Amino acid sequence: MSDMKNMQLDDSMMALATGGITDSDPYGFVCEATVTSAPGIHKENGMSMTDYSVEADNGKSYLVRWHYDTVLNTGERVQLIHDDDGGYSIEPITGG
Repeated sequence: MSDMKNMQLDDSMMALATGGITDSDPYGFVCEATVTSAPGIHKENGMSMTDYSVEADNGKSYLVRWHYDTVLNTGERVQLIHDDDGGYSIEPITGG
């Protein structure tokens, strides 16, 4: 314990301690992801929305919105999008 009180604090450690740095993704395409759950339904602004859990290639897990009528299966690959409203959605991966 005594060796911990003499630890050098750098700018990034101080920012984390005071809430100055958040681990946030850029808006738009983030990375590809794998669907890890069956579809769920939630209400958003009075409308029913479909959501899924995904494991992204960046190592993080997300709860995301799906704006299509098709049902995704566990293990399917999708594109993870950070929406302008701060939430996340997924898009199909299309051949190019």
